[in-house]
Amino acid sequence: MIRRALAAAPAASVNTAVLLLCQVAGIAGVVSIQFVGSVVGERLAGDMRLATVPVAVLVLSSALGTWPASQLMRRFGRRPCFIAAALLSAGCLALAARGVETSDFALFCTAVLGVGLHGAFVQQYRFAILEGQPSGRAPRLLTMIQLASAAGIVPGISLFGLLEGRTSSSMPTTLLILAALQAISALSFAAYRPQEALAAGASAAPDARARALYWPMVAMGAGAFLVMSLIMVPTPLQMCGVEQRSVKEASWVIEVHLLSMYLPSLSVGALLKRMSIAALQGVGLGFLLVGFMLSWIPGFEGHLVGLSLVGIGWCYVFVTATTLVARSRSGAERFRAQGVNDLCVFAGSGAASLSSGALLSALGWSGLLHLGVLLVVSLMALAWNVHRA
Repeated sequence: MIRRALAAAPAASVNTAVLLLCQVAGIAGVVSIQFVGSVVGERLAGDMRLATVPVAVLVLSSALGTWPASQLMRRFGRRPCFIAAALLSAGCLALAARGVETSDFALFCTAVLGVGLHGAFVQQYRFAILEGQPSGRAPRLLTMIQLASAAGIVPGISLFGLLEGRTSSSMPTTLLILAALQAISALSFAAYRPQEALAAGASAAPDARARALYWPMVAMGAGAFLVMSLIMVPTPLQMCGVEQRSVKEASWVIEVHLLSMYLPSLSVGALLKRMSIAALQGVGLGFLLVGFMLSWIPGFEGHLVGLSLVGIGWCYVFVTATTLVARSRSGAERFRAQGVNDLCVFAGSGAASLSSGALLSALGWSGLLHLGVLLVVSLMALAWNVHRA
């Protein structure tokens, strides 16, 4: 009966439901490593300077997997690649659980590599959901993908706090549960029906002003990712390793931060009807600066409020920078321009993820915040210089 119902339903509607479900599962797997990667890394490596290596491996493998993912889907189609990637993530999350159980740092990092590669395929869901859909539905569908991403944050982080103290192996158990979620995701792709993509409309001519701002906006987007990662990645390490707080408290902070990164994007369209891109970018930079300053407040509240504001600031800065990058090129040229932009963004995030543990060890929490404020002020100077005309 289920098969008959699927056959009778429009292909686009079935694909939308499948992709939204798999977006939740895919984001849950990725953010789980973003959350516990530094904590597990410090425990297994026994050196805070190496604590953030797993998160850096996650970011860099996602970056390096983006181009191969697109080429594999062009060669073999979306469905087999999506299924294979979800199964890879399921196996690697189970392997990560084994690495935690056996205190094997190298095994854990190897497993994270596979989760990051799956993340490269998850990024393609937003393109796949538009296939076979009228162009007028694109904004609504992309909003639904954003909401699915936000929904994936909850199981990806909350499970660690919920199971803490209830079992002696709460972290491996949580990773196994998330592995099962990836397996369910792979099975759901059996209902996915590939179809020809409908054109979303002719490519618009590039905006002359945006074209002139291409490289500054690439730097702005990469800088926003760098400063956000600089504080997000070591926060669980600071809370659980240095301040000896519970995993549950750290999970609340990171969960609220990640929701603050995704949900404000739903307001960008309305805000841009009332202010310019430059003004909204300035608002985002203001949130970033205030977030870093409030992170000096000692205790759980300082981490929660400070990181929440950093997430909102990142959202507005990154979205406005990406919008100008997209407007700067047209036709075939836009793919190369966007590829360079993505490479720079991942490079900034990867550099911050890889170095933040060593910086926390060398500078302490206060020194790390001083560095973050300096970087945000530098981004403000860049924005003022390029937008003042």
